[in-house]
Amino acid sequence: MGEFVGIDPIRAEQLMREMAGGQAVLGRARPGLEAAIAEAGPSWEGAAGTTAMHKSWAFLDETRRDLKWRMDTLRQMVPGTGLLSASLPFASETEAARQGSSAGRRIADALKNMEIDPTVETWRKVTAAAAATQSHLNDPAYAAALLNALGPDRFRALFMHGMKNLGPATDKGAPPDVLRQTGLTPLAQAYTNAERAGRLGPKWLDDFFASTPPGVLTSLITLARPSSRLLNKVATRVLGRPLAADLPTSQNWNLNALVDAYAADPAALQTLLATDKNAAHGLLHPQRVRMSGIDDIQQKLATVLDQALASGPHRDQAMLNIIRTLGAEDGPWTSASWGVWKDSPISETLAANIGPHLDQLARAQSKRDSPELTAIHPTSPWDTLTPDTASRFVGVLMQDADAARLLMKASQDYTLSLDIGRFRPFGDEAVQDQYTSRAALAGGVANLMLSGSTHAEWSDDEYADWVAGVALLPVSWLSNKYWPIQDPTLATGRDIGLDAAKDGVKSLITDYFDNKTPATARDVGDNIINQQMQWVTESLNEHGQKPLTASQRNELRMAFRGRLYEALVAALQQRGG
Repeated sequence: MGEFVGIDPIRAEQLMREMAGGQAVLGRARPGLEAAIAEAGPSWEGAAGTTAMHKSWAFLDETRRDLKWRMDTLRQMVPGTGLLSASLPFASETEAARQGSSAGRRIADALKNMEIDPTVETWRKVTAAAAATQSHLNDPAYAAALLNALGPDRFRALFMHGMKNLGPATDKGAPPDVLRQTGLTPLAQAYTNAERAGRLGPKWLDDFFASTPPGVLTSLITLARPSSRLLNKVATRVLGRPLAADLPTSQNWNLNALVDAYAADPAALQTLLATDKNAAHGLLHPQRVRMSGIDDIQQKLATVLDQALASGPHRDQAMLNIIRTLGAEDGPWTSASWGVWKDSPISETLAANIGPHLDQLARAQSKRDSPELTAIHPTSPWDTLTPDTASRFVGVLMQDADAARLLMKASQDYTLSLDIGRFRPFGDEAVQDQYTSRAALAGGVANLMLSGSTHAEWSDDEYADWVAGVALLPVSWLSNKYWPIQDPTLATGRDIGLDAAKDGVKSLITDYFDNKTPATARDVGDNIINQQMQWVTESLNEHGQKPLTASQRNELRMAFRGRLYEALVAALQQRGG
């Protein structure tokens, strides 16, 4: 019979640490004291001190173990924080382990009978023996003892038999509702509860995982709530599976099981993506996504990714690994044969989460184009990302029109956030440095968008309009920030002028695409830079600003050219063919 307990987890953990510290002190002092007592011989009146030390150490050890068992059990039974209260099913850890072993042996005996006489009736006796343990499984000592009485081989055999009539379930998983009808839920709960409390050894983790089919592993996380550690271990095994094994002849419920489990624990997915460089490849490979056969898997996966990338201590590294994976040279994500990314909520989710990382991507582009501006180089871990990889990643996302629009909006917001207009391009040295650094970052993000835009699934007219908008980003912030206009009428006139400039740039690009001009991509790039400078000069004159000198005009023109020209020409050449 158990007892009612109430424990404050924070205080209990503090007490356990203090008891562990006391054990450590006794453990270090005991050899020397025992040697000194032995040397003093029977004439010393404190000879009984050795026994007292042993009893003190044993008391601390037993008390700490008992408190940990109570804490582990309560955490399984009562969710939340603060004071945890519940009635424990057993009076002690020893009693829990004894009854767990007895329950495991009963299941093992029922399984043995079923193997001799494999009928529906004998299998029902197996599941009945498992069901009888349900009320005690929150006790991790009971759960661990039950599992050890069964052993990994019998435990695996139970799942293999329970899933044998579900098609390729042991290989590719099964629908959650179908799995719940197998009678295996108590066994899955025993495993996850014992693992969560740290009571499973290597034979139940490393050895068991190496020899157990992936469908059995995903059934564990479908039928019971796994720890983040266990969930990621299952994911590593499933996502490391050869893609050729996921044939399109049946649905792949393994992927669905992972997505459902991560929906309840998105922080675990963030950790997996951050710590396992291969995880993004396994999770987001277009072949695995397309061949899953689950109708809503892309939307479910997109939702989970959005939660995993929203915030958290490992968000930067998780996104960096995704960018490296999708932006890898010759990767499958730009292959038209898969057709997964052109209308994909996954693309849109990744695009929507790029904002917090856009500064580092812009810095990587700026480092390549302006290596001497060390103050704006990317910081760790982003300094290991190559600009070409980032560009290919943007290109992958831009295959989806909605994702491309999200990226363009993010780049515009980033450019405006730099507030470059606070710094006159021609002033004292400190102001000039601030202007140059921000201009380099604005050029970096524009280059990133341009280099990725060649993969965008747009018509030539849509693409020309988009490129014109990117090309005029520097002009836009110069006009709105450096030359702000309070008068609404004049401001409208300025905006109309900017629209006219954009139309002119767009015409240059569409004429090039339509072969209406003998101009090369470099000629078009030169003309676009000239149009940028012409608009700036005219805007200065119209609004009574001090005109630029010849040297200042040249410096500004070269700044525009240096920030945009090569990326602009490369984009036009690749798109125009």
